[in-house]
Parts: sequence; C-alpha cells; structure tokens
Amino acid sequence: MGSDNPFQKLFSEAGLEGTGTFDADGEALDPETGKPFKQVVLGYERRGGDKVVTTVRDIPEARTEEILGFIKKTFGTGGTINDDGLLIIQGDRRAQLTRWFEKQDIRVKGQRD
Repeated sequence: MGSDNPFQKLFSEAGLEGTGTFDADGEALDPETGKPFKQVVLGYERRGGDKVVTTVRDIPEARTEEILGFIKKTFGTGGTINDDGLLIIQGDRRAQLTRWFEKQDIRVKGQRD
C-alpha cells in the first residue's frame, strides 16, 4: 500500500498485509503474474439492430468479476463475462470506461470513443 493510505498504519499494527492485489505504490497487480496490470483493450459492437455493447479485454481472469461488478454498480448498466474472459457491457460506455481506467493508471487501447 502506498504511504498516503490512511489505513497502512492500522493494517501493520494488526499484522495484516492487505489483499495482495496492489503493489507498494498502490498499482493494481495481475494475480497470475504478480506484475502490474497496465492495459485493457476496449471495443464497440452493434448487436441485434440498434443495441450496442462495449467490450473490455485483457483484464486478468482473477479480477474480471471484481471489475465487472464495479462497472455495473458505478455506471448503472448491465454486463456479463463471456467464456473467453471478455467483459461485455451494455451500451456505449467507452468514454466513461476510458476515463475510469486511466484514473487507475491503466492504459486503454482500442476503440476509446
């Protein structure tokens, strides 16, 4: 956890090391490789006439459920994970997702807007 985390002292006094999904600088880690999770690829598809979805790929498998839940709750939209680990978000959410991922210091490639 970063030094600006107000809970760092509390966690260390309790003998806790946190969840392990972030490095010392607060960067999100890929649980499979232990390396920082740095990039996602956004896509945009038309389905069934006038319905559109935003796709997000290259998210570590261990984090897909967590990130999908956050996106659904924060942006008030539906979404699912397909068999290949691709996040499928209802509606055109590319601009919102780009801003959110970039705030997390995660690079966004693909169809950004």
